[in-house]
Amino acid sequence: MRANLFVLLMLSVFSVAALLGAACSDDDGDAANGQPAAENQGTVSGPTSAGAIVPNTFLTFESDQYRLVEILQADLIDDSWFTEAGEASESDVEGDPTLYTRQGDDGAVYTFLAGAGSGEDALPDIWYRWEPAE
Repeated sequence: MRANLFVLLMLSVFSVAALLGAACSDDDGDAANGQPAAENQGTVSGPTSAGAIVPNTFLTFESDQYRLVEILQADLIDDSWFTEAGEASESDVEGDPTLYTRQGDDGAVYTFLAGAGSGEDALPDIWYRWEPAE
């Protein structure tokens, strides 16, 4: 039951994020920070955040614990920046346990969640960003 409630909460957040994401690009479709996409490669900046974070959400990778800190809308990020790093041994989030690192973001790991649905009700693909828990 708790997992289903979490999934419903996350789906609601992603729906709002999809609407906001469309407003966060310029006429060229590049990030709205005014720099060409080529200059943004490998950096962690721009309008990528997709919503609120549920507190105390963790995963374990190579005996280290990571806390969920950000949800990023995947279509605002170049997928080539990510490299597969392994699998989480435990996670508070359901889905694919494959972890990735992102060029220019040392220390953090990412998990990917494919979107769902179609048309106006479609939910976007997202990346979860996790940082080492202190």
